[in-house]
Amino acid sequence: MSPFTTVVVFLKKKRFVFILVVEDMIIEELRQHAVEITIDRKSLHPDLKVSQDCKTVRDSADYNHTGEEFPYQLCAFGAQRFTSGRHYWEVELAQENTPPKNYWLIGVMKEGCLFSRDKPALTPSNGFWFLFSDGPNGFHTNTDQSVKLSLTPRPEELGVLLDYDDGQLSFYNVTERKHLLTISSRFSGSVVPLFNPGAGDLSPLKILDCAKPAEPAESSQPLLSNNSADA
Repeated sequence: MSPFTTVVVFLKKKRFVFILVVEDMIIEELRQHAVEITIDRKSLHPDLKVSQDCKTVRDSADYNHTGEEFPYQLCAFGAQRFTSGRHYWEVELAQENTPPKNYWLIGVMKEGCLFSRDKPALTPSNGFWFLFSDGPNGFHTNTDQSVKLSLTPRPEELGVLLDYDDGQLSFYNVTERKHLLTISSRFSGSVVPLFNPGAGDLSPLKILDCAKPAEPAESSQPLLSNNSADA
């Protein structure tokens, strides 16, 4: 089954369309578009810590988040830039023997946009497209009219497919093999991955190594023989 076969249009405003989909998907099809994603150290927020391989990020131990609002400012950006094509990556949101993360933000943004702590400014019309988990406040999109989602169970691995040419950003629960939702918009210029590990969770946010499936080996034997003996 293709992950794009059944859709329900949930919200439409101006030229932005939010599509809610919960259905089975074939993970191998998505991984045909797998790319390696790393975090750009040069643009890292000072209250974030990143691993040496630039794959794992979390809030610093001395970061004191006392506010009730999601810490939008704790963002890390992918070092990769995309201007066309399909690109897929996966993010781990739970470690072994640790509950899934309560707070995270994952998506893409237009390169060069200024990230704001003001949530109303972080919309597709301003160059941001993402899904975020705000703990007990639930899951939300950042579409121009924000939508609250009920995603059960809480994702432990999230897959992201950026289809630049068709203007779609899709999210998948990899563990449950479910296509969760797609945000359709219009991309222009360079687009970079966007990550925010939130604050206070035991687990960090980790970008997984996601190799493309191996191509089936070609048979060395011809399908039909032209050397059949005459009767």
